[in-house]
Amino acid sequence: MTSTESDSSPQTALVPGDEGPPREALITTAVKFLQNPKVRQSPLATRKAFLKKKGLTDVEVELALQRSGSTEEVLPLSPVGPPYPVPPAHLVPGPPIPRGYRWRDYGALTVIMVGIAFGFHQLYKKYILPLIMGSREDKQHLQRMENNIAAMSGTLTQTVAQLQQTLAQVQELLVQQQQKIQELSQELSTAQASSASSRILDGQTVGDLKAEIASLKGLLLSSKQFPPLPLSQRSHHGRSP
Repeated sequence: MTSTESDSSPQTALVPGDEGPPREALITTAVKFLQNPKVRQSPLATRKAFLKKKGLTDVEVELALQRSGSTEEVLPLSPVGPPYPVPPAHLVPGPPIPRGYRWRDYGALTVIMVGIAFGFHQLYKKYILPLIMGSREDKQHLQRMENNIAAMSGTLTQTVAQLQQTLAQVQELLVQQQQKIQELSQELSTAQASSASSRILDGQTVGDLKAEIASLKGLLLSSKQFPPLPLSQRSHHGRSP
């Protein structure tokens, strides 16, 4: 309960040398401060003096040092040097290179450079140059195709115009043929009507002829039914003019 009351009450700096209960909040803050690696490198007296300036009592400073584990003086790390100076290493010059080796190296380098140049030339000749020429040929081929397409489109337009004219003429011919067919159908119907009337007349004429023939036959038959004349009358009729 004492620590809670001390935390809730306002933190007032005590005059150094005054006795009082340790303040846990200040001690905790001091412990965190002392655990900082940079603070640990400073002398112990400096750390104590700094904490006392912040209002901590001697008891609180000791408690903070004990809790942070920095009660001992930390010695500064001094660079450890060699016990005796090391003399600098001197490079021993190698044997001189003979001139024959130099010329051989130059020759090998020349051969390598010539090989690289030849390889690049072959690469350019086989792959790069065909790509460049191919692109030009492709452009020319595309230009030709465009020209051919333009010519074909012009020819197609002319052909379509001719077809339209031909279709118009065919339509006119069809109209004329339809008119002729209508005229022929009318003439045929007229001829059929006239032929029917002529047939009726022919039928009547034939009927009349048949009637006359029948009457003639009747007369002939009736003449045969009369008795024959005697011979004296025949001779008399034959002599008379």
